[in-house]
Amino acid sequence: MCFSATASFVGAGVISAAGVATLALVRDKRQLPFASLPLLFGLHQALEGWTWLELGDREGATLSGPGVHMWVMFAWAILPILVPWSVWLMEKDERRRRWPVAPMVVGGILAVYMLYLSVQSEIGVKVVDHSLDYELGVPFSAALLAVPYVFATCIAPAMSTFRFVIAMGVGNFIAMTAAAIMNISGYSSIWCTFAAFLSLIVFAHFVDQKWKRVEKDEPVPVG
Repeated sequence: MCFSATASFVGAGVISAAGVATLALVRDKRQLPFASLPLLFGLHQALEGWTWLELGDREGATLSGPGVHMWVMFAWAILPILVPWSVWLMEKDERRRRWPVAPMVVGGILAVYMLYLSVQSEIGVKVVDHSLDYELGVPFSAALLAVPYVFATCIAPAMSTFRFVIAMGVGNFIAMTAAAIMNISGYSSIWCTFAAFLSLIVFAHFVDQKWKRVEKDEPVPVG
C-alpha cells in the first residue's frame, strides 16, 4: 500500500484471505486465472510492505533490486495480459467471447515491452510525499502507456457478460483516474492500492455465481 509498511501488510492480509476464499469457490478450471487475482494482489501488497521496510519511510530514500523489479513486473507487465486473458477464458457467451481479443492483443504487446523495461537496471523506487514513486525507465512520458493499459485492464472486463466483472473494469478505471488526481508522482503505487481492494469484487463475483448455482438447484415450490 502506498502509505506505510503497516498499511501494506494489513491490506495484504485482508486481500490474501479473500483470495484464498475466492479460489475455494472455483468450480471450473477456466475460472482459475481470474480467481487468482485477489491472492496475487495480496502478495503484491506484501511485496510493497517489504519495500517500505527497506526504505524505512525516509523521505527521498531510494531503493532498487529484485523486489522492486518484481513489483513493477506484476503491475505493468503481467496485469495487462492476465486481466483480458482471464476475462476471455471464462466468458460463456460465444459472441461476447470475441470482444476481449483486441484488449488481449494490446495487453500482450504492452506486456512484452514492459517486461523488457522491468528488468532494466534503471528501475527503482523512492519515497515522495509519503508515497512510493516507481521509476520505470521509460524513454518517453509514462502517461502514454496509460491508453493501452486502460484498454487492456479496464475495457476488457467491461466487455464481460458478468455484472461483477463489469463492475471491476469500471471500478478500475475510476481508481486509475483517482490515483492520477491524488498524486502523479506516486501514481503506480496509489493505483495498485485501489486495484488491490477492487480485486475483492472478484470474490463477490464467485459468491454471486455460487448463489446462482444454489438457486438453480432449488426445487420449485408446488401449489
